[in-house]
Amino acid sequence: MPTVNVNIQPAIISWALSQTSEEKLGTKLVDNIKHWLDGTKSPTFNQIEDFSKKSHIPLGYFFLQTPPIEQISLLEYRTLDSIQLTNPSRNLIDTIHDMEAVQEWMVNYRKEWNYDTISIVGSLKGITDISVIADTIRKDLGLNIEWYKDCGNPSEAFNKVRGLLEECGIVVMMNGIVGKNTHRALDVKEFRAFAMVNEWAPLIFINGADSAGGRLFSLFHELVHLWIGENDLYNDTKYSANGIKPIEVTCNAVAGALMVPKTVFLEKWNNNTNDDIHEKIKELARMFRCSSSVIARRALDNKKIDQNVYNMVIADAIEAYIQTKQEKSSGGDYYRVARSKLDGVFVRALCESVNSGRTSFTEAYRLTNTTSKTFSEVASGLGGVLW
Repeated sequence: MPTVNVNIQPAIISWALSQTSEEKLGTKLVDNIKHWLDGTKSPTFNQIEDFSKKSHIPLGYFFLQTPPIEQISLLEYRTLDSIQLTNPSRNLIDTIHDMEAVQEWMVNYRKEWNYDTISIVGSLKGITDISVIADTIRKDLGLNIEWYKDCGNPSEAFNKVRGLLEECGIVVMMNGIVGKNTHRALDVKEFRAFAMVNEWAPLIFINGADSAGGRLFSLFHELVHLWIGENDLYNDTKYSANGIKPIEVTCNAVAGALMVPKTVFLEKWNNNTNDDIHEKIKELARMFRCSSSVIARRALDNKKIDQNVYNMVIADAIEAYIQTKQEKSSGGDYYRVARSKLDGVFVRALCESVNSGRTSFTEAYRLTNTTSKTFSEVASGLGGVLW
């Protein structure tokens, strides 16, 4: 079969190259790209196809006359300004697009089946009083002050709160990779979570690559955004209080109050006689089923530790996370992991729609990044029934 050369605009090649790292493309492809850009060679269709696969850029983009302008409005709501989110990775972009598709489907489903809108969305818009926001959210979720006592660890705490959010109609999705591609890991340094406000189908996405304690805090941070009614792209790894927008300060404070109530925290802190501050923080983290970083933030805000101690705790937490990621082996129950990525209410709605003939199985597999066998097993585990 003869080689087919294609005419690709240099601006497109340059743009595509800027969207990925040379390490992912490989030396041979990078060398070819340099020749395409200086005009000494022309790419073949197979080479462009290879470029598309390795960069995760849709093949059709390469045949445009000018680089596409991708409207990622969620980037405007990032917690912190950063180089990563000025130039978002394809992994983040594709994850946002996947969640937009889930949300759009859920909105259409709920409208078609005459559901009511979710009243909590934006119900606290304009409110800045931390106590008022925290108390309202507790009441709406049915969450008592010391709710964490019913949980054994941060993962159990996450699942408890996630379940309460699902009961309210909030879609909570989680993944540590793009779709089901294990070669496309999501980077916690780029983002930890995001919230997409919508009165019909509010959605929270949690970066599953984060630590258990990190996922729990992100879930609380994002649910506050839904009650306040503003989108968010959460990319703060240090639980910052300075250099961020007022709404982010509020969401961090409310998340802290919901996870570690001030009165209970002060009582436990003052009654703990451990002279080693770092060990004291760890002990309280176990007590409140959260991370040491959250306890350190509460301690700093209540003037129990200084900034230097706080910085050390954060640095230790980041180092421990990195170490855990390096040591962690792949595995675990495949279907349990698959279920953890999906929202139960969303999956049950999909099953109902498939059974009624409104949604095809192919569409259900696409929205959940599953196959026929996986979807059936996952749906069953989340309470969905397929006829």
